[in-house]
Amino acid sequence: MDQSAAFRWPAVPGPWKKISPAFWLAFLTAGVGGFITHLYIFTNLLPNHDSIGGLFTYNDMLDIGRWASSPMSLPSTFFQLPVVIGLLSVLALGAAAGLTVRVLEISHPVHIVLTSALMVTYPAACAIFSYLFTADAYFMALFLNALAVWCTKKYRWGWAAAILMMTWACGTYQAFICYAIGLFLIDCILALLNGEEVPGVVVRGLKYIGICLTSLALYYVVLKIVLMVTGTELADYQGLSGLGLTSLAEYFSRIPEVYQIFFDYLLTPSFLDSFFCFVLQAGFVYAAAALVVLAVMNGLLRDPLRLLLTAAGAALLPLALNFVALLAAGGEVHHLMIYAFVLVFVLGIKLTELIMARLISAGRPGWTGVFWPNLVLCAALVWCGFCTDNIAYLRMELRYENSLALANRIAARAENLAGYTPDAPIAVVGRLPIDLYGQTLPELSEYDAITGTDGFLLQCYYSGRDVLEYCIGLPMSQSTAEQWDDLYKSGILYQTPNWPDPNCMFMFEGMVVVKLSDVYIE
Repeated sequence: MDQSAAFRWPAVPGPWKKISPAFWLAFLTAGVGGFITHLYIFTNLLPNHDSIGGLFTYNDMLDIGRWASSPMSLPSTFFQLPVVIGLLSVLALGAAAGLTVRVLEISHPVHIVLTSALMVTYPAACAIFSYLFTADAYFMALFLNALAVWCTKKYRWGWAAAILMMTWACGTYQAFICYAIGLFLIDCILALLNGEEVPGVVVRGLKYIGICLTSLALYYVVLKIVLMVTGTELADYQGLSGLGLTSLAEYFSRIPEVYQIFFDYLLTPSFLDSFFCFVLQAGFVYAAAALVVLAVMNGLLRDPLRLLLTAAGAALLPLALNFVALLAAGGEVHHLMIYAFVLVFVLGIKLTELIMARLISAGRPGWTGVFWPNLVLCAALVWCGFCTDNIAYLRMELRYENSLALANRIAARAENLAGYTPDAPIAVVGRLPIDLYGQTLPELSEYDAITGTDGFLLQCYYSGRDVLEYCIGLPMSQSTAEQWDDLYKSGILYQTPNWPDPNCMFMFEGMVVVKLSDVYIE
């Protein structure tokens, strides 16, 4: 007898039943949008100078202060698997988007979708994916920073968990702490705009500062302990070797540069065309104008202290979102480090929502006058980011194909070189000029590349051996430091012509030397 009509499976219990619809909408939008935006790199092998050597790696980056990057990369295995890493990264990015929506209490479905779409298409995400072997760990760090802010707001003792999560996230990728700092500051700005008691907001802000400083201090302590236990020396990378306690005067002296970097990258990035730059600038101006309008609507002009604190918070936002530039003395800020800048446009979305709610609650018309401009601007930002990301991936594919072709030419010459043996290492000196062998098409070279997607071929002192070994199957032994030292001291490189001259390749102490350019000859 068929009892299917009488039998009903009970609902599976679990914490997901308590997750808000806003989170799910943001998560699903980011998941679908993230896969569509970055499908190019998820379904192709598009290595850059770092990831070509990370095809098989445990992602151990302790020497540059990332003591948690290796365990965070374990779920994606020892291999660089684009689909697997892409899946994990998009899940983490989607969760970060959902938490961001919850922290900022963005509730309009259109605004939730726009927030997630901005977060997955922002060009800094493309820069992170260009270093695919570590992308999943980095986006997990982003998720942990967003989760830390959410826990701090949600639970009485959430600050303790937040410190641990932010510390671990710093050990994975230090720059993403700016995302948590930015969310903390925006939360205080919104509290002031919404009329919360000023003393309470000040106490909350001091609490947030304490969480951030404690997380950084704990990260540094753990780093020192791990370095001591493993006997590892911290590399001089992005100012990390000088990281630590220093004079306040030195930190203050860097602040103008931090602001300059922020506005250069946010408003006039060199990798974008004029239209995208215009859209970015319009989005920034819109967010600033929305802040002023909401402040006036909420009566901040009649409350000087609240107005002063709100203005101070807005003025500090560039410093918060680019805080890593303040910490890394002498380091060069690049596109992987500026992902938190997307919060400027997310803030614009939230301010739009607050203005709309204010107008609708007061029974006043005109709320569509802010809804539609915000929608159009955000849609333009999303589309421009979508196109920019995929242009970068196209550049990476052409670079890889051209690098592969050059590797075959180098291998063919090496095998015909007198004295060559199959086990001879091949040493690549310099790198090809940008105008040789069409490294990138002129149309792709019109703008500077996003970090990790530049047009230089992969053959260089840094990754040339990896291309020959991994991409065309030319196994070889590793050249030694002594061989390189003898090569430079011999002076022979100064008399050797550059590629593609027939005499640019020669045998030296049992290794094949191919000189591409005079770069890096000291």
